[in-house]
Amino acid sequence: MDALLSSHVSGATFHQEPDSALAARALHDPEAFTLLYRAYALDVFRYCYRRLQDRESAEDATSQTFVNAYAGLRRLGHKPFRPWLFTIAHNVVVDFHRHRRPHSSLDEAENREAVDPSPEMLAIDQELRDEIQQLLRQLSKRDREVVELRMAGLTGREIAQTLDCSNEAVRAAQYRAMHRLRELLEAEGNGEQ
Repeated sequence: MDALLSSHVSGATFHQEPDSALAARALHDPEAFTLLYRAYALDVFRYCYRRLQDRESAEDATSQTFVNAYAGLRRLGHKPFRPWLFTIAHNVVVDFHRHRRPHSSLDEAENREAVDPSPEMLAIDQELRDEIQQLLRQLSKRDREVVELRMAGLTGREIAQTLDCSNEAVRAAQYRAMHRLRELLEAEGNGEQ
């Protein structure tokens, strides 16, 4: 990739054909796609690098963007190539961020805390738990159950199985609960209640 990127001059194209014609030709001629790659690889890499802040991840995201673009050329239709390509790059970056996020259970998070918290921290923790419980008590039974199961680390599918309901019912209950909790917190912040 470095050789291609170093030979690219930002803003310059390596072809005289419009992108739309090259994209149509690329369906049957890989060399046409190579010209599109050379024209946009550096721009896509720069975008990915700005979003990911890591050269190796940006290179991987750039490669994945072009793999996805080549695989999806038939879906391009009459859309302009460049915005379509950057939509793909955006989605690839979002996926990279999703996979980078640390995934840990509540048990693991609990184990990361100090072994002997200070009395002040214990009091703050208890106060926070009490506030959460008070907010949860203001939800309907089903919404509260969904939130409590989510807080316990269950997935939507696991919650649906636990409560013997559909995934859609779980999503709706979670949405209602979050909306209601937001309202309660805003009201509390405004001195109401």
